[in-house]
Amino acid sequence: MVLSTHSKSSGGPSTLVSAGVAVLGGAHISLKLLEKSMDAINIPFVKGIAAVALEVINIAKAIQTNREECADLVERSTSLLVVILGSLATKAEDAIPDNLRRGIERLTTCFYEVLAELRIIEKRSRTWRAVLYYLDNGDKLKCCSEQLHWAMDEFEVTAKVDSCLKDLERHEELRRGQVQLQETQQELLKAQLKIDEHITESQTRIEAIINKSHTEIEECIKEGHNEVRDGLSGLRDAIKEQIAGALPSMPSTVMPPDPKIFGRKEYVGNAIKLLLSTTGAKIVILGPGGIGKTSVALKVIHDSLVVERFGENRCWVPCEQATSVALFVELVAKSLKLPSSTSNDRLADIIVFLKSSGLLVVLLFDNFETPWDIEGQQSNVADVITVIASIPSVSLIITMRGTQHPSSHTIDWTQPRLPLLPQLDLDSAEEAFLRISPNAVGDSELRTLLQKLDCMPLAITLMAKLSEAGETVTDLLEQWESERTRLLDQPGGDRRNSIEVSIKLSLDSRAVRGNPDAIRLLSVVAMLPAGAALAQLPDMCPSIPGWKAALRVLRGAALVNDCADNSRIRMLSPVRSYILLHHPLGPESLKELRASFYKLVPEGKTEPEHSEFTEVAKVITKEESNMEAILVNALHDQNEDREEAITASISYSIYLHYHQPRTDIISEVVQVARTVASAQLAHCLYWHASILDRQGKLDEAEPIYVEARSEYLKLGELGWAAECNGLLGALLGERAQYDKAIAVIQEARDALLALGDTSRAAWCLWDIGQTFYGQGDYNSACSAYEQARSEFLSIENRFGSLRCLMSLGAALGHQGEYDAAQSALEEARLGFIEYGDLYIVACCLRYLADTLRQAGNHSLSVAKYTEAMEVFSQIGNHHMVEWMRHLVAFEVLDETTNIWHRAGVGKEYFRDEPLIGLA
Repeated sequence: MVLSTHSKSSGGPSTLVSAGVAVLGGAHISLKLLEKSMDAINIPFVKGIAAVALEVINIAKAIQTNREECADLVERSTSLLVVILGSLATKAEDAIPDNLRRGIERLTTCFYEVLAELRIIEKRSRTWRAVLYYLDNGDKLKCCSEQLHWAMDEFEVTAKVDSCLKDLERHEELRRGQVQLQETQQELLKAQLKIDEHITESQTRIEAIINKSHTEIEECIKEGHNEVRDGLSGLRDAIKEQIAGALPSMPSTVMPPDPKIFGRKEYVGNAIKLLLSTTGAKIVILGPGGIGKTSVALKVIHDSLVVERFGENRCWVPCEQATSVALFVELVAKSLKLPSSTSNDRLADIIVFLKSSGLLVVLLFDNFETPWDIEGQQSNVADVITVIASIPSVSLIITMRGTQHPSSHTIDWTQPRLPLLPQLDLDSAEEAFLRISPNAVGDSELRTLLQKLDCMPLAITLMAKLSEAGETVTDLLEQWESERTRLLDQPGGDRRNSIEVSIKLSLDSRAVRGNPDAIRLLSVVAMLPAGAALAQLPDMCPSIPGWKAALRVLRGAALVNDCADNSRIRMLSPVRSYILLHHPLGPESLKELRASFYKLVPEGKTEPEHSEFTEVAKVITKEESNMEAILVNALHDQNEDREEAITASISYSIYLHYHQPRTDIISEVVQVARTVASAQLAHCLYWHASILDRQGKLDEAEPIYVEARSEYLKLGELGWAAECNGLLGALLGERAQYDKAIAVIQEARDALLALGDTSRAAWCLWDIGQTFYGQGDYNSACSAYEQARSEFLSIENRFGSLRCLMSLGAALGHQGEYDAAQSALEEARLGFIEYGDLYIVACCLRYLADTLRQAGNHSLSVAKYTEAMEVFSQIGNHHMVEWMRHLVAFEVLDETTNIWHRAGVGKEYFRDEPLIGLA
């Protein structure tokens, strides 16, 4: 690089400055000369840069490690200070042109940044950890040297242009300074010959510039600038931005490689079709963070047909670091490989290039939400993208978080627009996981883990890397339940390798930050694993009157999405987990949410006997997973009035008893009721035993019925206590203690009749019929069923009458009245379908199968047994499933070989058939 210095021929500051050039290798001599030259300069901002530069030199000399890099930094700092002082030493402050003032300001900023890095390195070098930082310090020192190298070149070019265009007299000053420089160099280091060559070269170049036309001057400057640029490293653009505006380092715009993706074939194909459908196509890939938008866009731009159309003119603009409009524009210029320019209008350079090149170009603006969300600058960013989009030969691909296209009023996006990018299907998610972690092949729990992650690509990738590192899928499942998104967080990570960083970026978007209700509404929805029904939102969050506006914001940021029927909103599992962890719902909002769900299970209306049961059940069916999440949360909240939660939980468990008998909720309710000494413990125990009864777990149910009866007696609830007695009697019938069972049940019935409880008394009569049925006394059973049915009809209890009709049909089948039996069973089955009672529907199917078997229709019997087994399996009654599986095996044998009738093997097995439908 050629150095140009400017001084007077006489001694003084300029002489000392010029002398510094000759002693770059002897920094201690140059430093003294520079310090003396500073004393002779009275321009404040020049003194400022000189002071900070000298501090840089002193600290670099003091650093004990990385001596070679420090020496290089001292040399460059000295050279740059020599150029500055040589250019300005003889000038008055008011005579310095504006462009040189601005150059000094940028150089000062550069030196301060270098000084900050040196102080860190100096502090490191004084500790025992210096060796640990050796390589890192070396890289930082090299970067500082290159930064100063470029800065020196920029300032030198600026000084040349100023001297050439504004003042021909400057040439004479430069010449005298060069002569003086030769004399000083000869005295100090006896290197006159080398300095003479530099001076002669500089003089020749300056004279040539002066004699050229204005156009030739610009070409010469550009040539000189390019000559300097060729000597700089790949950090040149980043350093330029730091000097110009203290902006972040410029990211690389080298196109990433073609990614391997899964489950996106149709989406990618549609995007390619749109991109190639017309010249100047403009498409946007939208969706939530971590869904794989960048990978899809890169797959599109690397497609062979796209490569054939655009060739090397496929440009990637990584927008995630575009934190200002200026940096955004510079990123576009860099992606187009435009040369650096001193132009004040970089956008104009881009437009001129695109319009004049005549090339078909496709620009991929990746993570465009970053510049789009710059505070107060959206209109300026919109202007930039609109101007670029208006050029006919330019095609655009934009990836962006959210659901809305940018600048829709000024840009004609190619139709049809691409839909939001969805999460992966389960097969593709598994394929993606196994590609990273093949050691999970065949793991039975892998799909469960992927479903927990909602098949979100970023979450799958991060989880697969943990598996690849040795974690088992089982361990990962357990850790996800306890740690949630913290499991997939990496300290210092970015949106590409940290799920928490990715989600936080969406939450920090301008629109979300600008709506105070958005996070509150998001916290409400996060409480609901099945999402929120839009019709229920006003009841769920009455203290958020602006929920509709907040919902629009959350939809726009793709933090929530609409379900298929557009009646509900939900969020992806990782997003929900993050919100639950970092933005839990406040006490008042939580109370409102719970109250809205308690209203869905009104006490007394979740039993089939109630006239509103069917409508209530329809609503609850859609909210089962949400209801359970709310109830469990409330039951374990020690700050909550848990009696209200217990009441709602019992009511919900009654619903489960008739729809899909499960004990997970009621067993938790029993524990909490014991803990808080709830007066509702007896009810909790009763319904716990009743559900176990329906599941065929009679041995587990019996002691709980006994405890429930005891609790009812303590409370003076004689009717409930008598019902427990009746059910215990029914269990005796299951153990073939028929006479004792009938006596106990009859005693319970008499007690209930005495209390005037005709409904429960009728149920006891039905239990007596069941006991006769189990005993094989079908005539007595039919009589009991008919009398019980008559009592139910008299009190308008349709559910009870249907149960009696079902049992009557089963008994008629055993008496050979097959047509009457099938008619009664089919009528009962259709009635129970209306109630949604899966258990009783399964019972009807089983009895129909029995009747068909008894009538000799074996193929249809097997079909009904199989259908019944599926329903019993669904509700967890595995004892019935196993019994019918054996039965079906006998029926197949009977149909093919007739062995069953001849050997009687099946009848021996059927003596132990379970009696169903007690509870």
